[in-house]
Amino acid sequence: MKIRNLALTALLLSAMSLPAQSVYNEKGQAVPPPTQPFGTEAFEPTQHTVIRWLGSAGFLVNSRGTCLMVDPMLKGFDMPVLIESPIQPKNVPHLDAVLITHCDNDHYSIPTCTELAAVCRQYHSTRYVDTLMQKQGLPSFGHGIGDAFRVGTVSVTLTPAYHTWQNEMEEFRKVREYKMEDYCGFLMDTPDGLIWAPGDSRFLPEFLELPAPDAIFFDFSDDAWHIGLEGAVKIANAYPNAQLLLSHWGTVDAPDMKPFNPDPKKLEGLVVNPERIHVLAPGEPFILRRGASSGQMDDNLIFYRGKEAKSEHYTGRIFITPGIHKTGYDINHLIFEAGSHNDWHIHPDADQLMLVLDGEGYYQEEGKPKRLVRKGDVVDTPANVKHWHGATPGSRLVHLSVTDRTDKGHIQWFEAVTAEEYRKPANE
Repeated sequence: MKIRNLALTALLLSAMSLPAQSVYNEKGQAVPPPTQPFGTEAFEPTQHTVIRWLGSAGFLVNSRGTCLMVDPMLKGFDMPVLIESPIQPKNVPHLDAVLITHCDNDHYSIPTCTELAAVCRQYHSTRYVDTLMQKQGLPSFGHGIGDAFRVGTVSVTLTPAYHTWQNEMEEFRKVREYKMEDYCGFLMDTPDGLIWAPGDSRFLPEFLELPAPDAIFFDFSDDAWHIGLEGAVKIANAYPNAQLLLSHWGTVDAPDMKPFNPDPKKLEGLVVNPERIHVLAPGEPFILRRGASSGQMDDNLIFYRGKEAKSEHYTGRIFITPGIHKTGYDINHLIFEAGSHNDWHIHPDADQLMLVLDGEGYYQEEGKPKRLVRKGDVVDTPANVKHWHGATPGSRLVHLSVTDRTDKGHIQWFEAVTAEEYRKPANE
């Protein structure tokens, strides 16, 4: 390369935040980014706890190989939906457990749960929902509020919820009177941090007295039988370091129904440390870290996380911190979150070095096998060679890029990396 006297430690870096972004459909509903489908790779053992939003209130948690789904609604809902499910139940290879917060069919999806039964070892919920699951022949267990149980690496505790909306309607009161203990949330203590799934609930004072979660499945529906925007903000600011993974939004095509239509834009200016608000695409991976808060130095990072880069040529979440820009070269610091990658591209007449600082990733040149790269590896890409790179499904990739500067521009983009190219096994 033409690069000389590289003063890598002189990078001028600063933590930056990004407010939540809102996109709207033709009916005025806030909608998430396009679905990022995933397959069996999302269920393989990892060195982290990886969370994926499934749409609505559903999440997949892969905690170092222990795989849980919370309130999955992957098929068979009785209303039109706005998103493509990131995975179909028939394509799920295995689950250690499904956790159900209550009986509403956007949480306890019978079509989803019954099809998952072939690969799911156990189902957990309140005692009432357990009776419903037993009728479907599911291997289920019922619990009281405050009860705890363990699934693999994850310890789960039921938290209270108040969602007895059925008692206001005669047709439901004729069947039974619903009780608070029929509804719950879940605290999931993983090796990498504490996750709280509140479930559907009116705001309760107890929500401010929990062990501080590292991530919250954040329902901010401004509805009388949900936590409500004001209650959601109280919770967010009571736990100022918790990562807020937006939930119960952008999924159901019902513009006049408040429970399905919270707008991330309404959180702007209300939440402390707003960089914690994560507008995930369905299927997009998020790595959980205990005690981490955006804007603070990660124990495994040499430099601070930069600003999230938005581009049609990026899949997933990619953070770029500009560093040194000299006459002959540029140095940048990049973080590809798990599952993220760029499109095929070249650097016109410019060599590039990629110095891997943390994690694992993929690198591929056109016409050559895909390579697995790890912390400590150095990749030398010759000028004008078409290539792509990014993180593996289970790990982020952190690297420095050192690129010759020419008068032909930094980068020239080509076609997107296909799902088949990304998922194809890599050479060690």
